Amino acid sequence: MERVKKKYLSQLGANHIRLVRTGSRPSRGHSRGKIRKRPNSTHQLMIYEIFSSLETFKDYGFHSGLNIILSDKLENSGAGQTRNKAGKSSLVLLIHFLLGKEGDPNSLFRKAELKDHYFGMVFQLRGAILRVLRRGAEFSNIEVELLDGSFEEWPINPLEAGSNIHHSKWIEILGRAMFLIPETAGKFNPKFAMLFNYFARRSSSGAFLKPQEQSSRQLPYDVRIALSYIIGLDWHINAEREELRQEADNTKKLQKAAKEGLLEGILGDPKQLLTQAALAQEEVNRLSEAVRSFKMLPDYVEREREANELTRQLNDLADANAQDSLYTHDLEQSLVAESVPQLDDVKRLYDEAGIALPGVALQRFDEVRKFHESIVRNRKLYLEEELTRARTSIGARLKTMREIDERRAELMSMLKTHGALQHYSRLQSELNLAETRAEQIKKQRHLLSEVNERVAQYKIEQQHIFLRLQRDFEENSAVLTEAILAFEEASRALYENAGNLAIFATETGPQFEVTIQGQKSQGVSNAQIFCFDMMLMTMAHRRNISPGFLIHDSHLFDPIDERQKEKALEYGAQLAERLGFQYIVTLNTDQLPTDRVTDFVIEDYVISPRLTDDPGGGLFGFEFD
Repeated sequence: MERVKKKYLSQLGANHIRLVRTGSRPSRGHSRGKIRKRPNSTHQLMIYEIFSSLETFKDYGFHSGLNIILSDKLENSGAGQTRNKAGKSSLVLLIHFLLGKEGDPNSLFRKAELKDHYFGMVFQLRGAILRVLRRGAEFSNIEVELLDGSFEEWPINPLEAGSNIHHSKWIEILGRAMFLIPETAGKFNPKFAMLFNYFARRSSSGAFLKPQEQSSRQLPYDVRIALSYIIGLDWHINAEREELRQEADNTKKLQKAAKEGLLEGILGDPKQLLTQAALAQEEVNRLSEAVRSFKMLPDYVEREREANELTRQLNDLADANAQDSLYTHDLEQSLVAESVPQLDDVKRLYDEAGIALPGVALQRFDEVRKFHESIVRNRKLYLEEELTRARTSIGARLKTMREIDERRAELMSMLKTHGALQHYSRLQSELNLAETRAEQIKKQRHLLSEVNERVAQYKIEQQHIFLRLQRDFEENSAVLTEAILAFEEASRALYENAGNLAIFATETGPQFEVTIQGQKSQGVSNAQIFCFDMMLMTMAHRRNISPGFLIHDSHLFDPIDERQKEKALEYGAQLAERLGFQYIVTLNTDQLPTDRVTDFVIEDYVISPRLTDDPGGGLFGFEFD
């Protein structure tokens, strides 16, 4: 640790830069190829050195212009050995790590083999030469030291609160210092990572799939805001449009739910809300009138019980009268049917039977006749008495029923016009429920009305934003032309038939389309990314928001044809020289063109040390999972 923290002496010449690290470990050569000219602008970031407290780590010194890091495959390497673990891509991750990113739990630098070692970088940014240190075991903390210069050109002094800076704060500071991101907070403001990832693409993030995207997970609005900011369009339009889009999406979800009847279980069919509102209000009015005119009877329950008892008595008396009515009917029928038996008919019956009755027997028939007449007379008297009693009972009951019915009618009239406390409470409860439902329907109607109005308003606002975007394109036509020509220049350096970059306004925001002849091949697709990145460096340099370097690892060049690969490296070196930025490239030795088509000497730009696939030849000096 002490070895890493020792001071650096800097000697800044007009034509070159040399940093010498003092201490027990000798410094390594930082540019064994050509010494590139120092950038004229001190506003850009330039990496001088990357180092580590890990003894086996391959320290690197960088110069301006093109820097190529090579990974060799040794002659005695086995078939199973590759350059994939040499550390080329890890170098890109390390730069991200030192600039505040790559600190998540799965980070390479939080592995057991590396987490306790410090990694560092010396770089220049806007007139200040800084050294930063960070290790995985304390990934949230970044140690920053000013080696030379000042922070006069920085929007904020990063060391005001001390040399230890939280990584999230460090990212914020770099965003403002490197890309001049405005201080004002905003959900859709440009962010440091959003911009920086275009200049140090990571293969692990899917950065080599589409030119416009620095990550396969990058959201469309993020692409539009980032590219608009780098190129020089009004990024606020895209930020406002995204805010509006998210608000509109939430509103449209509610509108869709209403249209599809998802609220129907609560309030019924939304299309019938007006009808429901009218009916609900009518129910409220009816119950309100019932409550207003309600008269409470203190002894309502007793009166109700008495009325019920009188009804039962009436029913019992009516049943008894019905039975007596049937009884009187039977008595009346019996009186009509009662008569003295006709004994002559009996005698004639005997005569016809041929039986001669003695005189004594005839005398007995007469006595029998008189006896029967007496019985019939007595039975009639009994039936008449029973009939009189039954009729009297019926009359008495009818009188009692009239009296009971009068009393019951009086009670029912009172019960009809008055009510009990529980009846009133129930009526009041029904009124409350009706009022609640009517209010819900009213609010729902109001909400849906607002939703529909807001959706319509969103469409108007979207059109206004689209018009603003079109005006911005008109006002910045020179900027767009410069970006298009920058891409065309890079493309023409690689291909006879140059590709083109189309930037145009749509209702969803600015669109960036890249085409190069034969673009269906993977090699041409990666060449598109190369040309696109060169365009971004050009535009960022013009706006003075360039990070000062562009990094391309070997994944970009793998599928590109040898001739285009050589031309790409030559063009990158020329543009870096012209604009004064660092172009850092990692390559495998078998990616170097064998049949050269230009006079460009690639080997002049290779820096030491060279990586190998030997077990100790990688960036970290050993292999690990």
